[in-house]
Order: sequence, then C-alpha cells, then structure tokens
Amino acid sequence: MSMLDPLDQQRRRVGLIGGMSWHSTALYYERLNKAMETALGAHHSFSGVVWNLNYAELLSHASAGDMAAVERILVEAARGLEASGCDVVVLTAVTAHLWHEAVCNSMSADIPHVLAGVAQELDRRAVGNVGVLGTSLTCESDFLPNRLARFSSNGAPRRLTLLDGHDQREIDALIQDILTAGRPIAEGRAVLERAVKKLQAQGAEAIVLACTELPLLLPLPGAPIPLLDSVQIHVNAICKLLLSENHV
Repeated sequence: MSMLDPLDQQRRRVGLIGGMSWHSTALYYERLNKAMETALGAHHSFSGVVWNLNYAELLSHASAGDMAAVERILVEAARGLEASGCDVVVLTAVTAHLWHEAVCNSMSADIPHVLAGVAQELDRRAVGNVGVLGTSLTCESDFLPNRLARFSSNGAPRRLTLLDGHDQREIDALIQDILTAGRPIAEGRAVLERAVKKLQAQGAEAIVLACTELPLLLPLPGAPIPLLDSVQIHVNAICKLLLSENHV
C-alpha cells in the first residue's frame, strides 16, 4: 500500500462526530493530531471538522428508549460533515457504533469502525477470552460479539467475559457520573482497577476498554492483563487511512 505525499493527506478532510462526551472527543482530537505529527513531522495535523453534539440531548432520548431519535441525530451530523467536504467521518464513541450501519447507509464517506482495529489487535495477541468494559447498552447488545467476529481474520466468535449486576452498574456510574461529567479521574481509577481484577478472575486474558471515556483513566499502573485502548486503536486506523492512497 503506497503512501501519499505529506501534503496530499490534507486533501482528505476528517469529520469527527463528537460530544459523546466532549471529554473523549478532546482525546480523539489530541491523539489524531499527534499521530499525524508523528507520521509526517512537526507542524502537521489533520484537516477536519468537529461536529459537537449535545450529549444531554442524546442521553435524554436514550433514557426514554427513543433510539430512532439518536439515530436521526447521528445521521444528520454525518450528512452535515459530508456536505462540508469531509470524506472520512468518525464516530467518537463506541456505543454510537450501534448506529454505524445506519450512518454508513446514509452517505458515501469512509467511516472506520472502532471495533475493526480492536479485532485485529486481539488477533495479533491471540487472545481467546476477551474481557469487555463499557456501557450497559454496548455490553448487552449483539453488535459487540458480532462485529468482533466479523472483523477478525478468521471470523470465529470470541469468548467475551462481561461484568454483571452491581459490577456493571458501577461501570455505568463511573462513565456517566464521573468521566462524562468531568469529575477528577482519580475518583474512577479504583473502580476500573476492581473491574479489571474481576474480569481477570473470570478468565479474561486481555480487556477491551469498549467506551471511549475509559482511556481517560490510563495509564493504570500494575494492571495484571493488557488493556486495549479503543481510542488509540481507532486513531491509528484513521491515521493509516489518511496516509493511504487506497480507501479501507
């Protein structure tokens, strides 16, 4: 796969659908710029637009069970970014990828899936039992095992180890009440540490941080098993796409 001239990548415009929450969107913005700078040299950054959604509005629709409204908001944002000249659109939340197919069907831009790179990394590490930490909506849906199998090199289902009951509610509270609310992240590290140990005790060989807020708690010193940072994996895939002549 040949690489573009350093300035040619600027011809591709990235649209970040952000605000889910803005804290993780800022992480995407920072890391994608750093990745382009590392790849191309000082003063390089990605060319793009951030479409910042109102997270409170999305939460209100989701809490009311109005998932059609959530889909409509995401599709409108994606179409708006494409109309502004973006030919790569990024959903900056794992849960938002529940509507990845609907967004893809509404436009022609490239929309790299967050779980594609995660599945490839699990393949590379030969992980059989995968622990998953994320929102209840993500962890309880079929899209997580289905997409990990779809994007795997062999297409085989993986054994997923999840939290349940009180432990999952604790992760939901960590995400919604601490991380997306902008409270000091030190408050959340103990929760993450307990969850990691519980998943390891259930046989997990590595853990996917399947919520783009959770990497805000990294690094986690002394983690007993690998923690796969979904934001960094996604950013790496986006950067590779921008620097390639071929769409993926």
